[in-house]
Amino acid sequence: MKSIWLVLLILAASFLLFSYKITQVPPGINGDEASIAYNAVLLADSGRVEAGNRFPLFIATGSDWKQPATFYLTVAAFKIFGPSYEVLRGVSVFIALTGAVLLFFLAKQLLGVSAGIVAILLFVSTPIILIQSHLALENIAPLPFVTIWLWMLIKYTKKADTKYLVFAGIALGAGIFSYYGMRLIVPVLAAMTIVYIRKTRAVLSFLGGTAPFILLLAWAYFHYPGAVFGNNSFIPITSYQQFILPYLSIFDPVFLFLKGDATIYHSTGTTGMFLLASLPLFVLGVVKGIREKSNIYRFLLICFLLAPILYVFVGESYRASRLLALIPFYILISTLGFVYLTTIKSRAFKLLGIVGVIILIVFNYVSFAKDYWYSYPERAIKSFSSPWHSIYKVLSEKYKEGYKIYLLTDMAGGREDIKFFQAAYLFTFSEWRKGEEILPKSALLAYPDLLSPKEKSGLKEIYTNSFAQSIFLKE
Repeated sequence: MKSIWLVLLILAASFLLFSYKITQVPPGINGDEASIAYNAVLLADSGRVEAGNRFPLFIATGSDWKQPATFYLTVAAFKIFGPSYEVLRGVSVFIALTGAVLLFFLAKQLLGVSAGIVAILLFVSTPIILIQSHLALENIAPLPFVTIWLWMLIKYTKKADTKYLVFAGIALGAGIFSYYGMRLIVPVLAAMTIVYIRKTRAVLSFLGGTAPFILLLAWAYFHYPGAVFGNNSFIPITSYQQFILPYLSIFDPVFLFLKGDATIYHSTGTTGMFLLASLPLFVLGVVKGIREKSNIYRFLLICFLLAPILYVFVGESYRASRLLALIPFYILISTLGFVYLTTIKSRAFKLLGIVGVIILIVFNYVSFAKDYWYSYPERAIKSFSSPWHSIYKVLSEKYKEGYKIYLLTDMAGGREDIKFFQAAYLFTFSEWRKGEEILPKSALLAYPDLLSPKEKSGLKEIYTNSFAQSIFLKE
């Protein structure tokens, strides 16, 4: 019971951690977030997406296809809590917390309750988790699927019951529909699973779980042209250098522990996807895993190394946002390293090692979080659209108070971020062109830039945000 209460306390603290400044950092909605949000609010309201079809498997947007896992979870969240920017990004917080719970049970199954606590703490202190929990994107969605697959595989290892392999197959197969990159990772993990379990009956049980999802993907290939692989295309490999360099870039220590993703969307540029302070635990875990007689530890290490190998065929290096499926392996190996640390015979060295690692991790994470919440938004502001949500939220409240709303024509435009906020924060408005119409009294005008002195005549600014987006009242 003590461990349960401790896990609940960690989850509550993690919720506060992941939710803090969730609509301010990053500073503005991403285009992919807006596509998911607008189509989700349409489906939640009418049962149809922007393209007009009802409950599609894949969701067509202006330039891409969205996967069903995150999308339909967002639809469910909008139905339960109502559409808003907070709820949109809160879906990723939910996925992150679900991943934390599953990792606790996974580590508990493999190494015991105390190790489960360590695993959940290492997970929530992983920089890429905080970053992805603040983005309403699909990158974080593979976490629960990969973790369940691995958990069920370990349960099979310990209990030799093939029903767990069916569950493992279902989890891994369903993961195909969580994120584009899983089309390349799932085949590798499936092959690794087959090699690991070997027995014919066990293999058939596992394949029985994955088969329906493989067939569904094959069906989708013909019924949703372009949706299965999207805009991605395979690059022909003509030399061993062309193969080795992109693969080695995935495990570049500078990338993993110091700089992170190549894009400003997915990284602060000052911290890797993993904490540098966690590296000693990972190294100890590798050493411990190699020394142990159990094959499951070697299996974890091999999966960590080989899972992203097919990414070399699609190009683009240093993309941590594509590698979240590796996190369960990294956390388990690092947790094994912590367990190894507790077995040191010298009490003094053991205490020094444990306390030293904890202090370094706390210091490293606090430094990262402080930079992420307070400095990163200023560096990233040009890569995100303006935060229209604050304007629309205020306008919605004023509309309910009886004010007539006017939006400048460019704010009433057709971009999906604007369309989402207009659909989420429901109010009726009229368009207004500068100099073409005189506002009636008690009307509200919203405009993102400063007005000329003449246009300001008779207007009282009642709200403005840090991006010079203002709301004016005609007195």
